[in-house]
Amino acid sequence: MNAWRYAALPVALLASQALAENWVGVAVNDDGDSLSVDKDSIRRGDDGLVYYKDDSGDQSDAMAADCAKRLSYTLSMDLIIGTHLDDPNWRDKGKPVQPGSFAEAELQYACANAG
Repeated sequence: MNAWRYAALPVALLASQALAENWVGVAVNDDGDSLSVDKDSIRRGDDGLVYYKDDSGDQSDAMAADCAKRLSYTLSMDLIIGTHLDDPNWRDKGKPVQPGSFAEAELQYACANAG
């Protein structure tokens, strides 16, 4: 029985590392704040938008991007305090992506990996 416990440990560690490899850092600022995108969540929708998840440490977001128009949409947010916020009107709230911003790094990465 003890042999199985020790054999399961490396398998568990490998599984957790595989999950962590899906997050790719796309931006870091001078204050050390960072932004990551879950590479496995990136997909192109039938509406032409690119959908993905991001994480900035204090919140995780479900996002969409219009690559051609350079617009970013926040579909929902999961805050570190445990609050989940959905925005049912997200399609009306596209934000222009500013050059040199975290949003630009995120948009470029998601659009380039949408396939």
